[in-house]
Amino acid sequence: MTVYDVTFQRKDHLHALHDWDLVDDVCAGERKIKDEETKYLPKLNPLDLSDKNKKRYDGFLQRAVFYNVTGRTLEGLVGTAFSKDPVVNVPAAMDYVTENIDGHGVSVVQQAQSTLANVLKKSRHCLFVDYPKTDADVSIAAQQQAGIRATCVSVDAENVINWRTSQVGALHLLTLIVIKESYTVISDDGFGQDEKPQYRALKLVEGAYTVEIWRQSEDGNDKTTWLLYDTYAPKNGKGSTWAFIPFTFVGAQNNDVKIDKPVLLDLATLNLAHYRNSALYEDSCYFVGHPQAFMTNLDEEWRDHLEKKQIVVGGPSIIPLPEGGTFGFAQVGPNTMVKEAMDQKDDQMKALGARVLQPGQTVKTATEAQNDNETEHSVLSLAASNVSDAYNQILQWMGEFNNVTGTIEFELGTDYSVHKLDAQMLTALVAAWQAGRLPSSDFWDQMREYGLVDPSKTNDQLDGEVEEDGTGLNLGGDDFESKAA
Repeated sequence: MTVYDVTFQRKDHLHALHDWDLVDDVCAGERKIKDEETKYLPKLNPLDLSDKNKKRYDGFLQRAVFYNVTGRTLEGLVGTAFSKDPVVNVPAAMDYVTENIDGHGVSVVQQAQSTLANVLKKSRHCLFVDYPKTDADVSIAAQQQAGIRATCVSVDAENVINWRTSQVGALHLLTLIVIKESYTVISDDGFGQDEKPQYRALKLVEGAYTVEIWRQSEDGNDKTTWLLYDTYAPKNGKGSTWAFIPFTFVGAQNNDVKIDKPVLLDLATLNLAHYRNSALYEDSCYFVGHPQAFMTNLDEEWRDHLEKKQIVVGGPSIIPLPEGGTFGFAQVGPNTMVKEAMDQKDDQMKALGARVLQPGQTVKTATEAQNDNETEHSVLSLAASNVSDAYNQILQWMGEFNNVTGTIEFELGTDYSVHKLDAQMLTALVAAWQAGRLPSSDFWDQMREYGLVDPSKTNDQLDGEVEEDGTGLNLGGDDFESKAA
């Protein structure tokens, strides 16, 4: 009998898992880092297995401070990319993606935010189009009535364990994708539930896209045999099978099958080093941070006398001492070495976080360079562009599944420079436009740049609205000046 190993994982995938796991944990924050204990904070004496040393480590771990620079940097980067609403244009029959692109109530913008976050964390994310099994083409009316429509499935990079490309004609196409998933089993009483593993294999079989679902053998003693549970060939909106797999990788550099180095890996690694320094610093503060009282030249008689009286230190209390005796406080000097190490890593983390927004050396064509400014070469803008490309492709495939044609556009902003426009500048722009010295298309581009018009509207729509209103542009008054400022 042939044994099928659907659980096989590629070597480059296995190699990347460590880095993905590290960045994920760091971005999750202090609770996750401390829950992992010695994975990120080694014991002071790992050879001592006594209960006393375990309690010593518990205190060492509890006092450590994890300052989540990486997680906050990620939040800031995603917020920057979505500081302006993405441009989303789809045919009316696909309007549902603006509210529910995945079938679970997540909008295309919300899913894109999660996708960009994963691309920045791991430099890799995965998307594919799913569609209910149908035997023939389904009309748009039937789709709407029965709720049959394409959805976009978002998959974390670590769950796509295997893939393969092959040359088909003049093209190199994906011919295999294996996704690790789970399915829910409801208990007999209807309340409890259990999650069991399964694998979804997306294949190109004899030129036709085919989906296979693999589950473990129901034999309780056999945990290694995986059986083919279901298989089907999805159809497009015209009832034909697909000649390719509607699946795309999303990367930090490009959207090919190659695994890129995680954008935030260096920052996360430095963040953990700062955490370990913090543990040593807080530990030393705890043990030697308070002054230690001492007395000298006490014989046994004086010692017993003072212990019997239970002397009080501080305030108006007087401590009797023998001739030549002294009383004082011993105070350990500041632990500058660990503090300096922490300060150095603070500066390094700031530099690494800022570099994500700094221009790079990406080569662009003359046409692209004409319209882009230097910030569009940053790591963030490149990742955002890759996310835009991926969703443009995904939405096109969803249109084919739904048998829908028309304009499809999804674009994230990639210009993160701060633009300010005062009333005088806007008046000059409008005057040049009205005098015919500035083309209408360039004028509306400037208005979008400064956030003064809806970025999703086309130039023709804006021209039509201005002509229809017939009231002209209000270049005076408090409302205008407040918007321009």
